[in-house]
Amino acid sequence: MQKNALKKSFISHKWDILLGAVLLITALCLFLVFKQNKKDGKYVKVEQDGKVVGSYPLDEDGRYEFTNFYGSNTLIIQDGKAYVTESTCSDHTCEKMGKVYRQGEMIICIPHKLFITVTGDSKKGGYDGISG
Repeated sequence: MQKNALKKSFISHKWDILLGAVLLITALCLFLVFKQNKKDGKYVKVEQDGKVVGSYPLDEDGRYEFTNFYGSNTLIIQDGKAYVTESTCSDHTCEKMGKVYRQGEMIICIPHKLFITVTGDSKKGGYDGISG
C-alpha cells in the first residue's frame, strides 16, 4: 500500500516540475518580448506636486535642480540617459533607481513628490511605449 502512495506522489511531483518549467519559460519569453518592444525615449518630463515643471531632451547633457517645500533633487542627463545623483530625502530611493532612457521608465521620489518620466517624441509627454 505504501508503494502505491509513493508512486502517485512521484507522478504528481513530476507534473509539478513540468508545470513550473513551462511557466518559467513562458515568463522568460514574455519578458524578452516586452523588453524588445520598448523604444528609446526622446525627452524626460518632470512633475512635482502634480504639475509639469520641465521637459528636457535626452540628447542634450544637463544638470537640473528641483526644490520644493519637501526638499531638493538633482537630475543629470548624460549620454542619452537620466538619473538622480543627489536627494535630501531620508531613503534616497530615487538615487538607487538607476539610469532611465526607454519610454515609460520612471524615477520617483515620493517624499519630494517628484516624478521623472521618459517620453517619446513629444515634449509634452503624449504617448509612451506603454499606452501606444
